Amino acid sequence: MMKFCAECGGALEEREVQGDGRRRHVCTVCAHVHYRNPLVVVGCLVERDDSILLCRRAIEPAHGRWTTPAGFLELGETMPAGARRETFEEASADVDIMAPHSYLELLHIGQVYAIFRARMRAPDFAPGPESLECRFFRAHDIPWSELAFPAVHFALQLLLDDRRGGCRHVHHAQVRWSGVGSRFDASNYELVGHLRSPLA
Repeated sequence: MMKFCAECGGALEEREVQGDGRRRHVCTVCAHVHYRNPLVVVGCLVERDDSILLCRRAIEPAHGRWTTPAGFLELGETMPAGARRETFEEASADVDIMAPHSYLELLHIGQVYAIFRARMRAPDFAPGPESLECRFFRAHDIPWSELAFPAVHFALQLLLDDRRGGCRHVHHAQVRWSGVGSRFDASNYELVGHLRSPLA
């Protein structure tokens, strides 16, 4: 929670901004309004034949659990470029972005996941500084109970559903937490307002 103004260092208070209709953090000295906006997480579902690349995390949160290569989008970076960068940083894998896959909103933590389908440009990959190991998993070998984040669980599930249905889609949904239980356990979440559009 913000306590001090980034413009002048004054104390912040939460109040409704006129004409805005929302409560914001406002500086008590210079009246600067501090907006808090969602963070964008970008990543790749890297496919090789019928396998998918996963990385086992070497950092918190979810140390030791598996995830797709992903991380926060940087300023001045497109979402596909950010997804490629994160994949190289976490798995030393140089990939081509093939198509958007899913846009998943996590309102309870203020994050939006933008996940892309990708393929390897070269066969080489290796754990980066934030990964303990990297492996390609066939669908039946995915360590579902050891996945790091619910958004990753649902992105993988949607990818496999598309494969079984024989049609690729772009997905959009809210990943909504039930409010109880672990925030890392996908069974405590549901997809809400799921929209999907077939890729041409």
